[in-house]
Amino acid sequence: MNPSVQTSPMQTPQGNTRVLILATLAFAVCFAGWTLFSPLAVYLKTEFRLSSTAVGLLLATPVLLGSIVRIPIGVLTDKFGGRRVFSVLLFFGFFPMFIAGFAQSYGFLLVCGLFFGLIGTSFAIGIPQISQWYPKEKQGLALGIYGVGNIGSAIATFGGPFFAESFGWHKVFMIYSAPLLIMAFVYWFFSEDAPRPAQVKPPTFGDKLKVYKSSNLIWVFCLFYFMTFGFFVTFSLWLPSYFKDFYKVTPVKAGGFTSIFVFATTFSRILGGYLSDRISGRRILIVLSTTILSILIFLNLDVSFVTALIVFYLMGICLGIGNGVVFKLVAEYFSKDTGTVGGMVGAAGGLGGFFLPIILGTIKDYTNNYSLGFIFVSLICLICLSFMEEETIAKMHKKVANAA
Repeated sequence: MNPSVQTSPMQTPQGNTRVLILATLAFAVCFAGWTLFSPLAVYLKTEFRLSSTAVGLLLATPVLLGSIVRIPIGVLTDKFGGRRVFSVLLFFGFFPMFIAGFAQSYGFLLVCGLFFGLIGTSFAIGIPQISQWYPKEKQGLALGIYGVGNIGSAIATFGGPFFAESFGWHKVFMIYSAPLLIMAFVYWFFSEDAPRPAQVKPPTFGDKLKVYKSSNLIWVFCLFYFMTFGFFVTFSLWLPSYFKDFYKVTPVKAGGFTSIFVFATTFSRILGGYLSDRISGRRILIVLSTTILSILIFLNLDVSFVTALIVFYLMGICLGIGNGVVFKLVAEYFSKDTGTVGGMVGAAGGLGGFFLPIILGTIKDYTNNYSLGFIFVSLICLICLSFMEEETIAKMHKKVANAA
């Protein structure tokens, strides 16, 4: 695709490496806390005698608020800048995560998870802040590097069981809350926003929200991010329990194998950004969706543990590339409203990560079968492919061009 896009005088030729590094680190710290329930699920399930459905709800609760609030957070970032919004978010996220270490009931953990789920909105802050610093031809790679912050999930899945075995699961929440507080002050004092033209009047909230009516292309991006990021979060949360139950591996080993999945997905996001700077995003997404669909169908076979690991890691690479492609397209089509549109798209991905673990857990409870879960998520790939016809994209592109 070669779209007519919004132009923005805020982008600079060289970008800002310091801001990119700080934003990536802050995102990683937030993501580690946001997914912390996953590696601790086996301990919490035993402690509170939880069903698979209850575990799925617990895993998905932080994702819920972190998804829904991405929309207003993205708007706030466009209006007030990433430095202020990110710093406040990090500071606020420290308190519910630290308090979760004192939980004595399942309900209390759910409430804490709901509130520290706010740090999951961090992605919607960094995307506009980074994209405003970098020109179009460098945005894909810069945003792909920022997406490496997803590595926080691996930090959680690998470190969580280790600290739980050493100090008890209560202490894990306290350990992972400390970097949030530290990073809040670091980000406030050392990050900065891209310069804004002095003569331009700051947009109102109403002005920013008008973009949602300007193009149906936004909803296609939402659908694809629901799949790529939603699958990433879902399997990052779900794989430790799946490996333990289906292949009888220990919690620590399950967390380690899941960490590799997270690493593969996270770092391939850079490749996705790099490729999307050079190749049609539509074509890349078609190839990725077809590959993921094939993998999900293959997983319904009775495959060995080693084979399952290989195909899960391949799927992770595809998901990471897809994540990078989607947000390159967001920044390309909506350069003036990257936070607002990115917030909506990010929310869609987060909701995928919220609903799918619950659905997969429920399917497992009622059928005692993992294959039906793979079949369900494969249907989402088919739906995404149905929107990738060139004529459909061209029609939506025309609306964007007219609205710009």
